[in-house]
Amino acid sequence: MRALIVAAVAVVVLVVALIFGVMSWYNTGVKLQETTLAQARDNMNRYDAMWKKMVETAQVPDKYKSDFKELLDTETSAKFGKGGSKALMQWFQERDLRPPQDIYVQVQRVIESGRNDFKNGQQLLLDKQKQVRAHRKGVWGKFCLNFTDYLEDISGDLAPPKDTDGDGRLTVLDFDIVTSKRTKKAFDEGEDEPVDVFGKTG
Repeated sequence: MRALIVAAVAVVVLVVALIFGVMSWYNTGVKLQETTLAQARDNMNRYDAMWKKMVETAQVPDKYKSDFKELLDTETSAKFGKGGSKALMQWFQERDLRPPQDIYVQVQRVIESGRNDFKNGQQLLLDKQKQVRAHRKGVWGKFCLNFTDYLEDISGDLAPPKDTDGDGRLTVLDFDIVTSKRTKKAFDEGEDEPVDVFGKTG
């Protein structure tokens, strides 16, 4: 009889420990998910602030803002330094805008600073997503997933645009980093071509 009681107590202790272990895993997962979501939102804010600061620094009129943004995305992002400054100068000259000469240098500094800050934010997002995946893929994680899952589907304006990991859900793991069309094309095709700083051919 005593052996039976000891065995029953051991089973109860084991079950309680298991329940608390799963709860701890779940709570940690929720925290990882929320910090990843917060980082994705922060990246949106960083990009928006970067773009607005560039436009304000360059004193770009409303009718040229989309033009200017296209220049920043397709030209200047790949050519900091002399090439980027000349591309900016050419853009202003083609539209007969005559801001002070030091505007080009100021804008170039804002672009470089903003892009570095945005790049750091994107790296943080990737790191946080890696933590979420690692938390789920370990032996304990796979065991706990048999009982519960902390990963929530995201809907509405803050939802990722597509299911990047192919699991049929939109979660924090589907937030992708923002790259240029040129970068995406280079990775899709497996090759790149020399950057043409001044828009010349041959």
